[in-house]
Amino acid sequence: MLGSVLLACLPSLPAHAETLMDAVESAYATNPTLVEQRYRQKSTNETYVQTRGQYGPSVSVTGQATYTYEKLRQRSGDSYDGELSVSVRQPVYSGGRLRGALAEARANVRGSQEQLRRVEGEVVRLVIQAYGAVLRDQQRLEVSRENVAALREQLAERKARRKVRDATITDVAQSDARLAAGESQLASAEAQLAISRGDYLRIVGHEPGALQPMPELPGLPETIDEAFAVADQENANLTAARFSEEASRANIAEQRGNKRPQASISASAGKLGPLSPYDRHNLTTEVTAQITITQPIFQAGTISSRIRQAQDQNNAAQAALDGERRQALQDVVLAWSQLSAARVAVVAGRRQVEAAQITFAGMQREEQYGLRSTTDVLNAEQELASAQLTLLSSRYSEYVARASLLLAMGRLDARTVNSAIPARDLDAEFKRVRWRGISPTEPAAMLLDRIGSASPHARPKVELRGANQPKPTGATTMPPPPPKDSVEEPLTPISKSRVVTAAEIPSIVGDYGDPPPLPDDPR
Repeated sequence: MLGSVLLACLPSLPAHAETLMDAVESAYATNPTLVEQRYRQKSTNETYVQTRGQYGPSVSVTGQATYTYEKLRQRSGDSYDGELSVSVRQPVYSGGRLRGALAEARANVRGSQEQLRRVEGEVVRLVIQAYGAVLRDQQRLEVSRENVAALREQLAERKARRKVRDATITDVAQSDARLAAGESQLASAEAQLAISRGDYLRIVGHEPGALQPMPELPGLPETIDEAFAVADQENANLTAARFSEEASRANIAEQRGNKRPQASISASAGKLGPLSPYDRHNLTTEVTAQITITQPIFQAGTISSRIRQAQDQNNAAQAALDGERRQALQDVVLAWSQLSAARVAVVAGRRQVEAAQITFAGMQREEQYGLRSTTDVLNAEQELASAQLTLLSSRYSEYVARASLLLAMGRLDARTVNSAIPARDLDAEFKRVRWRGISPTEPAAMLLDRIGSASPHARPKVELRGANQPKPTGATTMPPPPPKDSVEEPLTPISKSRVVTAAEIPSIVGDYGDPPPLPDDPR
């Protein structure tokens, strides 16, 4: 598609030329933004383990040594005492506080998984943009070089005609001015290619070499309603907002648990006695066991305030969820409209290039017979170069818009481009650490905590809009994909422009009508 056009005027690619699949694979493994988000997601997994661990026992060992010096008038003395004890504490019932905190931690884990999925999609889109930009700017550089070469040839021709008084100094100056502008444009094209190559290095992790054409992107919707429906279920930001709202509901249950009684069992055992002189028979053994039940009675409104605060936070999460849904729909409309406009621009741009090619060649021929001025020829050449540059940009924009639409729907990831990349099972990664370090008493404590506690999985409130969320209706109709010849045929170099007959005019240019009849006068 885009790549085959952009590389049409370049030398043939070596067998080891890099593909978009290679670039995505490299970025998937080494892109700093993606790697950072993976570790952040893993750290969120650990918050679940830390919350679950509060159900288990805590064991600690305490050792203490004390030196005492006493003096009374003429008498003094000192002593060395020591103590070593082991303490165990096991929560029995938290009134649902830990149950709510654990549900909140689980929802946060699932939300972080969606955030990672969104970052992966954004990185893949950046790879596509960087890859296509390098291909585009390579070809734009070729067009700029062709433009300068054609202008130099025209300047040399007018200088030669000036010597035989067939052209004026004005004609020469006009050609030289356009050449200077073309050389400036060429320098800008070289700089832009260097910038795109640097951006490629930043995103992919290495400099681009020879790049192969870009492949098709599967999964594009047939209608915008289909895109809306998919985005409502799979858009990563929207799904993450749902889990954030779920976590806020669990937090309400956690705060309600602070009103209920809490119970724990603790025990300690230790020995204490003098260390100097040490005699194990003089050590005292102490063993203590206790059950502690705590029922808050009055907290000056603190607990009730926290419950109300959690409810307000849940209402805010509901509003944020509605906002994310609206943003998801807008992202779909934006990408859909950009893709629609880019497809029209590709087809129209090719027609413009074809017509400008004919115009430029005809202007050159007509100038030789005095039918056109130097300005007419220079303008035609400039319009041809501009049309080619615009067409290359339209082809690039059309491909990137496809990736943006898939991202807005929630269906752009590394496997969209390279199916050989193994999918990361985030749930499996979570399950590997979920029960790590669990003690035998934790399952029993979890069951006891369900008695009389508020459920952290309460039904969500009716969403602000929900199924009645209005959808945009002003989206444009998606044109069919551009014909392959519109995106795959190589651009004819400016210097290769030639005069064509009416029968040779490409069909894409259109019917210009029959030529007028030839006069009887052979002149």
